Amino acid sequence: MSALFPVYPRLPITLVRAEGTRLHTADGRVITDLYGAHAVCPLGHGHPAVVEALSTAVRTLDFYSNSLVMPVQEEAAQAVLGGSAHLAYVHFVNSGTEANEAALHLARKRTGRATVVTTAGSFHGRTLGSLSVTGLPGYRGKIPVQVPADWHRSLPLGADDLSVIDETVACVLIESVESLGGIRVPPPGWLARVEARCREVGAVFALDEVQGGVGRLGTWFAHETLGCTPDLVTLAKSLGNGFPVAALVTTAAMAEGVAAGELGTTFGGGPMACAVVSAVARTIRDEGLMARVLDIEARVRAGLAGLPGVEVRGRGALLGVQTPLSAKALQAALLERDLLVGTSGQAETIRLLLPYVVSDDELDRCCAAIAEVLS
Repeated sequence: MSALFPVYPRLPITLVRAEGTRLHTADGRVITDLYGAHAVCPLGHGHPAVVEALSTAVRTLDFYSNSLVMPVQEEAAQAVLGGSAHLAYVHFVNSGTEANEAALHLARKRTGRATVVTTAGSFHGRTLGSLSVTGLPGYRGKIPVQVPADWHRSLPLGADDLSVIDETVACVLIESVESLGGIRVPPPGWLARVEARCREVGAVFALDEVQGGVGRLGTWFAHETLGCTPDLVTLAKSLGNGFPVAALVTTAAMAEGVAAGELGTTFGGGPMACAVVSAVARTIRDEGLMARVLDIEARVRAGLAGLPGVEVRGRGALLGVQTPLSAKALQAALLERDLLVGTSGQAETIRLLLPYVVSDDELDRCCAAIAEVLS
C-alpha cells in the first residue's frame, strides 16, 4: 500500500526523469509531454536557466522570511510587472488558489461587499474562498460546509445581460481562459464590457491568469491579449516552471489602505522562488517564446484542420481539442503512442497545455496521432 493520501487519480505511468519535453518512465518509455505538467513548465523540464537560477540561489541565499529586505524579491517583482502601464505591485504567494484568496480579500475589504461574480465554467482553486466562487458546480459542490448564499453569483461566459453585476458586488473574477471548463476564451470585447460594468457599479475587476498568464496566450499578461485592464491579476502555474510560486498583482489604487500584516505567507516570495521567477521571465522574453506560442497555435490548428467533428479552441499554448471521441479514450490512445495530453471538465475535450519549447516535429506527431485515432 502507498503511504500517499489517495486523492489524485493517476495515469499508469511511473515517472523517473524528465528533460525538455521528454518524460522517462521506469519501464523505459520516453513520452512526449504535451500537457506541460499541467501548464506549469513553459520552458520544459530541466531548462538550463532554471537549473542555474536554483543552483546559484541555494548556494547564496536559500531562504529567509519576509521580515528582511532581499533584493532578489524586488528583481522578481519587476520581472513580473514587465513594464505594465497600469499594474504597480506584486505580492508573492505559493499557489494559484492563494493568489485568488488574496484577491478576494482585497476586493471585499475595499468595497465592503461580499458577493463575487464568476463565470459558469470557471475554476479558481480548492481553498474555501476560491472554491466557493468556482463556477463549475461539480467542484464547488465539494465544499463540506454550507457557505453564505451571498458569496457567489454565476454569469455565463459571453453573456449579453450583465445585470448580475450590481451595486452589491464586491468583485468580478474572470478566468482569462476557462481551462478546466473546456478551453473557452471570452468573446472579443466581452471583458471590456464586464470591466465597464464594474466601473459603473463600483465593483473590483479581477482576472484569474493562473493558466493564461506568463506569456501563454502570446503576451506576458493574458489581459494584454484580451483587451481589458483589471484591478487585480493572479498568476501561478508557468511563473516558476515547476518551482512553487504564485503572485497577486495589483494597481496602485488597490494597494491604498493595505496595512502591514494584511496579507502574508511564510514561504511566499522566498529567494529561491524569486530567483526562478526572474529566470523564467527573462528566458521567455529573451528567447522570443511569446511569439513562439502563436506559431504553436497556428501549427496545431493547421494540423487538425479538416478532421470531421474536430474543433480547436483556445489561444497560444493553451489549446482545447474537441473530438467525437471521449477525452479519456483519446488520452489513452495517445498515451499508447507515447504522447501525454490532458482531459478537461468537458467530456469530449482534451487539453494541450504545451511547453513553449515544444518542437514542430512533436506538434506534427501529435496532430497525426489524433487523426489516426479518429480515423
